[in-house]
Amino acid sequence: MDKKAIINIIETTLKAGSKAPGIFDLPKIMTLKAELQACASINDVLAIVEEHRPLISKAFGLNESDIEQTIQKIKALEG
Repeated sequence: MDKKAIINIIETTLKAGSKAPGIFDLPKIMTLKAELQACASINDVLAIVEEHRPLISKAFGLNESDIEQTIQKIKALEG
């Protein structure tokens, strides 16, 4: 698994969002970041993104298509 490529994909998507996480979302986002960093496979990453999709959308001002594109980009890394 190419962690740098996955991090780049996720960070690019989050930066494209229309807002930054609020103070009450920050602890959840930091926990999510730790979970993602601990992932050992692309499937683990995808499961976490899917599980926390509503939080990611709300905290960063992303729409469904933004997150779906991110998921597809990560899946493409599998080869």
